[in-house]
Formats: sequence, C-alpha cells, structure tokens
Amino acid sequence: MKKIGYSLAILAAVLLSSCKKDGTTDQDPLTKANIVGSVSLYDEGTNQLSNADMTVLVEGTSPVISALTDSTGRFVLPDVPFGVYNLVYEKNAFGTYKRINFEHRNTGSFTQINSTPSLGQKSSTEVTNLSASISGDTVIIYSTTNPAGNIGNKRYLRYFLSRDSNVGDAKYEYSSNFGAQIDPAQTRILKSELINQGFVSGQSIYVKVYGDSFWSNDYDDPNLGRRVFPNLNSTAANAISFIVP
Repeated sequence: MKKIGYSLAILAAVLLSSCKKDGTTDQDPLTKANIVGSVSLYDEGTNQLSNADMTVLVEGTSPVISALTDSTGRFVLPDVPFGVYNLVYEKNAFGTYKRINFEHRNTGSFTQINSTPSLGQKSSTEVTNLSASISGDTVIIYSTTNPAGNIGNKRYLRYFLSRDSNVGDAKYEYSSNFGAQIDPAQTRILKSELINQGFVSGQSIYVKVYGDSFWSNDYDDPNLGRRVFPNLNSTAANAISFIVP
C-alpha cells in the first residue's frame, strides 16, 4: 500500500508541475501568436515622415486586434489566432492600405511580415481641366492641376483608360502614373503601349486623370477584381476621349 500511495503522489506532482498558471499544459497545441511588421511613411511626394502612430489592425477579429507603429515604424499585433486575414493600415491624412489574404500560420513562433510597405499621404492635387491631342503614333494628355506643378513643386498624377465612358478609378482597363513639373502637365502614351493593352487603332478610348501621391498605397483586391488606389484626390475634371492612332 505504501508503494501505491508513493506512486500516486509522484504522478500528482508531475501533473501539477506540467500545468501553467493559465490552466493549460505544455502539451496543449499552440493556437495563436504575434504578427510583427513595419512601415515606412512619406508625404504625398518623396519626403519621409515620422513612422509613428499608424494603426494596423486585423480585419474580422472580435474584439479587433490592433497596434500602433512606433518611431521606427515597427508594430506587434498580439496573440492573433492562426488563419488568413486582411491587415488594414490607417492613419489620418493617409489613404487606407490593405495587405489582403495574409497567412498567419503556426511556425512555433511569431509571424514576421518580411516586406515593409512605403505608404504615402493622400494627394492634395486637384485636376481642373483635361484635354488630349494626337501626334503621329502618340497620344498626348494635358492635365491642368491645382496646385500647378513646377520644378520646385512636383505633382503626381494617375490616368485611367477604358472603352467605357464611365471610366474612373473603379472602372478602367489600364492605368499608369506620371509626375508633373509643368502646367498643364503632359504625359505621352505610345500607340504600341495602347495596342499592348488590348486597344485597337480607330477605337474611341476614354481617359480620366486624378491627383495621386508618389507612394500610391495601391493593392489588389480580389473581391473587387481590380487594383485599388487609396491616395487619389477625388476632385478631377470630367473624362475625355481620344481615337487610338
């Protein structure tokens, strides 16, 4: 009887020692871990700003798991259950950036986001007038902006092309950005570029131009089926059209 009692006492001691303060044991599977990443923040041009105080949150968690970036741009999202999430990056004056379908899986440690996004503030550039001309095999788009671009005050713009007259950032077939240091700003689109994008000679193409930032905070959204450009200035001239040379 003494041996049996002694054995039971040892077993109880082992079980107690394996228990953690939260009631789990060393054998319980890991179900959550931190997500660690960083950002680099800019104005609407190329000037770097303080990297602090951008909110990064895990979409779909309840209560919402979020964190603020520190002065180096680093953030730690604590105790995130393993799964696939959209990570949302927000700060006043910045267009919302998203990292879609980020996989957070059990590696036995925290999940490190290896790439650091460069994120810019929303554009303050308004497009007040738009026109186009054809020179040989080149389409020239003229965009008047407020404020006007010049050598000391470069502005950033983005155009959207479509066969649909309702062209815009939510309905387009091709998009590209360009810098403006004269007013009106000019960008040239070669016929070969248009053909490569599926347009054909003699076709009417509609174009709309918005102010954008150098870092557009753009990302692909599979739910929308298009690329999103969060830093566009919504004040823009009406769309115009041109004929593909």
